[in-house]
Amino acid sequence: MLWIILMKHNTSKAIHDQIAIIDIGSNSVRFVIYEIHGAAFTPIYNEKILAGLGRDLQRTGNLHVEGVEQAFSALKRYKVLVNELEIETVLIAATAAMRDAKDAPAFIKRVKDEIGFDITPLSGAQEAFVSAMGVVSGDVRSQGIAVDLGGASLELIEIKNAHAQDGVTYPLGPFSMFENSFDPVEMRARIKAELDNGQPHKTGQDLFLIGGAWRNLFIIHQKRTGYPLRVANNYRLEVDEANTLAQWAYSEEGVDIIKSWRGLSSRRADTLPYSGLLLTVLLDILKPRSVIVAPGGLREGLVYNSLSREVKSRTALFDACHALAGGGEEGIGFGQSLFDFLNGLDARLPKYFSYENENRLRKAACILASLGKGLHPDHKARMVFRAVIYAPLPDISHEERAYLALMLFSSYTSKTSTPNDEVLTHFLSDEAQLSARIYGDAMRLGADISGRSHKVLLLCHWGNLSEKLHLNIQHGYEDLFTDKVDTRLADLNALITSAHL
Repeated sequence: MLWIILMKHNTSKAIHDQIAIIDIGSNSVRFVIYEIHGAAFTPIYNEKILAGLGRDLQRTGNLHVEGVEQAFSALKRYKVLVNELEIETVLIAATAAMRDAKDAPAFIKRVKDEIGFDITPLSGAQEAFVSAMGVVSGDVRSQGIAVDLGGASLELIEIKNAHAQDGVTYPLGPFSMFENSFDPVEMRARIKAELDNGQPHKTGQDLFLIGGAWRNLFIIHQKRTGYPLRVANNYRLEVDEANTLAQWAYSEEGVDIIKSWRGLSSRRADTLPYSGLLLTVLLDILKPRSVIVAPGGLREGLVYNSLSREVKSRTALFDACHALAGGGEEGIGFGQSLFDFLNGLDARLPKYFSYENENRLRKAACILASLGKGLHPDHKARMVFRAVIYAPLPDISHEERAYLALMLFSSYTSKTSTPNDEVLTHFLSDEAQLSARIYGDAMRLGADISGRSHKVLLLCHWGNLSEKLHLNIQHGYEDLFTDKVDTRLADLNALITSAHL
């Protein structure tokens, strides 16, 4: 498809190195560099300008004059960065303003002639599809309706089993609907009429919100409600709470607070009240099960679509954990060996999630076992906890993130107080916390007896697990068993016993 432009096509390098994304939207123009680690990728550089290219679409049908020059200057800068950083693969997306404005072809030609970037605007259906793939890249388990609100348009598409199809677009972005202010009653009727003209909508599914306006609105909600985990991706609200937030956004109180919100630009603030009103209409029509801030969008979808089928089939969470933990002996070999070693305890270890998901999170924890390498021993556990809580990990909910962080914290210390106990009490029951602590304690035992060497760990095996845990050491290596290891084993036995009481 022509809507992904590769300056220099080098697939083998692209999926293991870096990819640059240029996203020419109706409101913002962004340049993002992603570092690729198998099926996982992380933004390592991100800049944007709010050019507002689609700001005048409703009134003139043309691109915003000042925005054109801002966007052109930004694209010249991006070309310099791409060349100097020697990034071989550049993916360019251009959305509603570029496909709808009467003077967009002239801008596209100017960019081609003077800068060298080829721009082929996405159709509405293509934009919906790519955005949906961005959701999948952030959590492959995502199922539901992806809704992408840009400056000039709104796209809807269903995600099912990591696929998406039948995307539709509506001219419902803020630049297409109003210029300075709007009457909520009149605007609601216009939005509903536009959505009713499309194909029938599926109801009762999760609703994934894509776009800066919604993301900023939900971040404001996190801060105003004291939500303990300040991570936007996969932030989930029940429908009633989402509806209350949406109504607040265009209320007199909400508008005043949003306009003065620290760190929020005036141009972005202008779009939040409308995004709230639009969300209330979508909730009425789609009747979703819950509302989720999407873990990815258009830019992530572009990267994801550039990966081979073989790479996409990998477990992105594990690839991300390998990248976060780093290389070396521990990062490469010890994690898998530790997971295999602790699998021998499976019958005695409590589980909080389903068997498959528990093992997935346990393996992620083992891959991250070397995350604290080189950190000061007095602060290692706390630093590892914070790193996991906020790391850009795919395929993980906030609840799972808290569980994973507690496993890693417990793998470095027997202390019970973490840097953010509020996260634990918010997401995890006492039973869940005990389960995570037990596995972390078992990881600590495995690390201590082996010196974090996967070769040494192969010399250790679990004995009969009918009553207490017993470790058998291969003949000739009995000196591996020390008083420290004996203490760790006794502590683990006590924790497991308490879990079964």
